[in-house]
Amino acid sequence: MKTIITALAILICCTTSLWAQQAFRGTVTGKIVDEAGKSVEFATVMVLNAADSTLAKGAVADASGQFEVENLAAGRYIVSTTQVGFKKKVTPAFVLNAESPSVKLAALVMEAASQNLKEVTVAAAKPFIEQQIDKTVVNVENSIVAAGNSALEVLERSPGVTVDKDGNISLKGKSQVRVMIDGKPTYLSNEDLANLLKNMQANQLEKIEIMTNPSAKYDAAGNAGIINIRTKKNQNMGLNGSVSVGAGYGKNPKGNGSLNLNFRQNKWNVYTNYSYGNRKNWREQAITRKFFENGATTAFFDQYATNISRNFNHSLKLGADYFVSKKTTLGVILNGNLGEWNNLGDNNTNIYKGMTTLEKRTQTLQDFTNTWKNLTANFNVKHTIDSTGKEITADLDYARYDNRTDQRYNIATYDPKGTIIEGPRLDLGNTKGIVDIYTAKVDYTHPLSKTVKLEMGAKTAYVTTGNDMRFSIRQGEVTTPDPGRTNEFVYKENINALYLNFSKQFKKTGVQLGLRGEQTIMRGDQVTSDSSFRRDYLNLFPSVFIRHELNKKNSVGFSYSYRIDRPNYQDLNPFLFFLDPYTFNLGNPYLRPQFTHSLEANHTWANMITTTINYSRTNSVITDVLRQDDDARTTYQTKDNLGFRENLGISVSAPIKITKWLMSINYVNVLRNRYNGVLNGEPFDGHLTSVLLNSQNQITLPKDWSAEVSGFYTSGFLEGTLVGKPMWQMTLGVQKQFWQKKASLKLSVRDIFWTQYFRGTMQFSNIDLQIKSRWENRVANLTFSYRFGNSKIQAARRRSTGLESEAGRVNQGGN
Repeated sequence: MKTIITALAILICCTTSLWAQQAFRGTVTGKIVDEAGKSVEFATVMVLNAADSTLAKGAVADASGQFEVENLAAGRYIVSTTQVGFKKKVTPAFVLNAESPSVKLAALVMEAASQNLKEVTVAAAKPFIEQQIDKTVVNVENSIVAAGNSALEVLERSPGVTVDKDGNISLKGKSQVRVMIDGKPTYLSNEDLANLLKNMQANQLEKIEIMTNPSAKYDAAGNAGIINIRTKKNQNMGLNGSVSVGAGYGKNPKGNGSLNLNFRQNKWNVYTNYSYGNRKNWREQAITRKFFENGATTAFFDQYATNISRNFNHSLKLGADYFVSKKTTLGVILNGNLGEWNNLGDNNTNIYKGMTTLEKRTQTLQDFTNTWKNLTANFNVKHTIDSTGKEITADLDYARYDNRTDQRYNIATYDPKGTIIEGPRLDLGNTKGIVDIYTAKVDYTHPLSKTVKLEMGAKTAYVTTGNDMRFSIRQGEVTTPDPGRTNEFVYKENINALYLNFSKQFKKTGVQLGLRGEQTIMRGDQVTSDSSFRRDYLNLFPSVFIRHELNKKNSVGFSYSYRIDRPNYQDLNPFLFFLDPYTFNLGNPYLRPQFTHSLEANHTWANMITTTINYSRTNSVITDVLRQDDDARTTYQTKDNLGFRENLGISVSAPIKITKWLMSINYVNVLRNRYNGVLNGEPFDGHLTSVLLNSQNQITLPKDWSAEVSGFYTSGFLEGTLVGKPMWQMTLGVQKQFWQKKASLKLSVRDIFWTQYFRGTMQFSNIDLQIKSRWENRVANLTFSYRFGNSKIQAARRRSTGLESEAGRVNQGGN
């Protein structure tokens, strides 16, 4: 810890000569009155970019008609004000920059609307994709094809994001993405995270924030960056909310519903969100693999499996903000998620001598029931010290994740004529996994002048996780314990961190420098075998952001960051997880963290078309490894550290308004992945160039009708030794709004040609494996939504809690 403090002190000393100025943040103030000079209460105020009228920031005037909009970037703006019973008022354009950081507008006089005007509708159209200095924002709130779909299905249509057959999320060809919801990590394994997002309804989402190079303010975990999913929340005055119900069908029925409520009165803002999902899904998978001796094929496995799963999920969010004063706000957030996942599987494996002579057939009937309960609690406080922008925030967090799985494997082996030669045998498994996470953090912002700002903070996190797996074998009426597959694993971890961010705004150039230090103390105990491991290490993580405005239409940016990915908790557990008699997973207690250097340069034209070039190198990369015993004819999967991975890519994001009625949002990414190192005692050097295309086209039709056509294509990917084949899909949607646009009915068909399925190969050393997987992806959804209550607009107070770097590292048995 002393090293961290020393390093931060050095950075502070190096930047003191620049402390005469502060990072630019502009302010607009004004007052709204009617034609008689009387104040217009609670009018909606929108600051719009003058170039294209896109929303920069919104606010609500107070009871005296006064308003103030802060933290605006340099630029040219107009202000639009609306209120029921008045005509919209738009100001002339004005400029905010270092020379003119604040603008006080003349009184905005609003004219009374005509007597027959029943309602004034405010429609601030946000661009589907927004490029900000340190992130890309995808506004999915009004997407038609999102209706009736899950959050995971919406996420895979975002720029640079891919989701594989198992729900693993990659960003620009890199895995290890940290996924947060409303600034809070999900604390789930890849499988459990995919299950959560599958059960989260898309109509709960407001936007998706994609940060490929997060600043030092964020935890250093995640070589691919951070994806933050923002759910809907508002602070409208009075009571307001929305309700949604939907149904879908592919091969099986699906249903969902949600309710959002918000109440604000005086100093209180209280809100709640509830959603329910019930989905039945089908899946098939075919795998072939070869076994060798002296270069010749001695055995060939041809495996085919079908699965029917059903999952339901209840999600409840409760929150409240109490505005103690104009300077101090207290908040509390509670999130609960519980559900059950049931899976029935039929796995048949034909085993051949050589390539052609059938030796026997093994059938494994699977019956899994997985239940989970996830609870997070946050208490936060925000205090503005003075009018210069000095601010301090603090968070206390607790999270508990409880996962329990009952497994039943009915195994029988048949000869080529269909006669049972082994079994039937019933394998019974019961696993329990509990994770408790405690974090505390504090952040402080200190403007040093009008163009210089300093941010600093500290965080501590303590994690305990316990996994208990019990297996037994039942043959006939006799049940005996299976000590080879019974295990108890306990893991404890403490991470302490300090960070410092320094930013300066020159005339046309913004610079941000950051340094984060993290100390990690960890211990793992395998109780069953009485073995343990312990590690203690300290690392420094610098970051740099530069943004330069070339002219009114062109700007360029550069960023660099150094990041870490620690192994998932369960990947460190040296225990065998059984899948079938010939296939299993094995943890690796000797896994080391991986470290990534990331560079990115981008160019933005007219706040619309963004071109990005990125490069990263990850050392000691953690990757999936298959190992095979040709004599025993078994294959197992584990994690190991490979020498390095390089990722080089170029991408273009182009949201283009072709006509008044057609908006086309397009994204293309060309990337090259390379893995190099030693695997299974042999040198490995694999590389592949991939192309990812994503297009979303929004069509405005007469009489409140609209439509959307979207789709994506990927030419394939490389993940360690696994090579994925090309796949694509197209989705169609149509929407009708009615009841003064408070209600909508949306119909969409996802993957209309059913072309999104996985095919992959793995050929290295003595591994020769082919895999093909199809799932119930072509689904039609019909969704009804209705908004009610007060429609005055006010931006919500967003909280980024202290639960960040531990996200995605809970990897328990189950789904």
